Amino acid sequence: MLNLGRLRVQHCQGVSRRAMLQAGACSALGLGLPNWFSRNAQASASGAPAKAKSVLLLWLWGGPSHHEMWDLKPSAPQAVRGPYRPIATDSSGMQISELLPLTARVSEKFCIVRSMAHDQTDHNVGGTISLTGNISGARASGAIPFPGRVRPSMGALVSYLGRQRKSDWPPFTAIGPSCVVSGAPLLGQEANTLGAAHDPFRLNGWVEDEGIQLPASLEPLAEIGASRLDNRHQMLTQLDAWQRGAEASREIDRYSELRQKAFGLLSSSGAKAAFNLDAEPSAIRDRYGRTTFGQNCILARRLVEASVPFVQLNWSGDAEDEQQGGDGGWDLHYRLFERMQDRYCPVFDLAFSALLSDLDRRGLLSTTLVLAMGEFGRSPKISSIGGREHWPFGYSIVAAGAGIPGGAVIGSTTFDGGHPAERPNHPVDVVATVLQKMGLNREELFEKDAAILGSPIPELV
Repeated sequence: MLNLGRLRVQHCQGVSRRAMLQAGACSALGLGLPNWFSRNAQASASGAPAKAKSVLLLWLWGGPSHHEMWDLKPSAPQAVRGPYRPIATDSSGMQISELLPLTARVSEKFCIVRSMAHDQTDHNVGGTISLTGNISGARASGAIPFPGRVRPSMGALVSYLGRQRKSDWPPFTAIGPSCVVSGAPLLGQEANTLGAAHDPFRLNGWVEDEGIQLPASLEPLAEIGASRLDNRHQMLTQLDAWQRGAEASREIDRYSELRQKAFGLLSSSGAKAAFNLDAEPSAIRDRYGRTTFGQNCILARRLVEASVPFVQLNWSGDAEDEQQGGDGGWDLHYRLFERMQDRYCPVFDLAFSALLSDLDRRGLLSTTLVLAMGEFGRSPKISSIGGREHWPFGYSIVAAGAGIPGGAVIGSTTFDGGHPAERPNHPVDVVATVLQKMGLNREELFEKDAAILGSPIPELV
């Protein structure tokens, strides 16, 4: 059986009662509906100029430790501070970990938000909140889901709100495996209430000794001749004809357009060029690091060059590391310091610093918003087995490009790095920032059960 996707057609009778109730309920965030509209009218204006043409999300699944990367506390008690020291960067007033020496040299290109916080310690729930800005429908491993429907991911929001913009590529492209933890999929990676037309086009990414891996559903097509490819295309077109006739709508047309784009990538010389990392000079590939993350950062940069509006690069498929049965996620409950020093930070440091420098050298950083973030950070207290536990109550993310003030530090945490001391920010504020940087009008999301009720982080817009 051919699975042609999931589509949901809605009527167009304005804002639904559910959306209005949800908006009214945002008083839990300290906002009433009138106040929310007042504070966000300017940010939501459809005529607001876009500062970013693309967003590149480096999704550090598993929860990287801000204590060992972005927010060290050398004066904290021994049970908190860890073995590593902060070092000066090229930006006055900003210090980061000695494990990130190359990143320290490009500090003028990024800023750190040290006051991120939410209240969910489970990977899946924290991941849903971080990718969608909302807890609706989130489900902890083995638990009952939170009420409501899962909201769209950031990439899906950019795809939907920018659907009138023309591009040769699917507007939301994800590199790397789909995210799971303990066998359960992370909810919030897809378009959900916006419909399958805005789901991510997934690339499995680069694998050592194998190169770029296309999705399993597409890769066999690359091995057949052009005539057979055309025949299969005609067959799929005929099978889809009944659906277009029965459910004619702009969203159905959009879905067909995206399927056509995905199919076109198989025979496009431009796509082949973007996938061909062998065309990169060896020095560039070495600079990023000959690791999966490093080479996938090159692929992500090439997609930005191809004007893809939203690119998400997943560090790993599983939140957990190999010793817990995963594939190298940042969930380091034990032997954290050894592994951060020997693997995680060197890989990230090399690739991240190369990415920012390369984007800048090519004139792309000024129009590309780069985010490096996970679903939470790690606990202040070091455990008895040399690790840190899940900690959403205070952590850091990094932002760069598209007018972001380089060398800045936004917010701060308490003496132990455990809670925001000033300027707390919720993941929904990051989502709101992304939409404003892209010049997208989020008010129309109310009628799609996908309202973003946060406020853009002022220093980032």
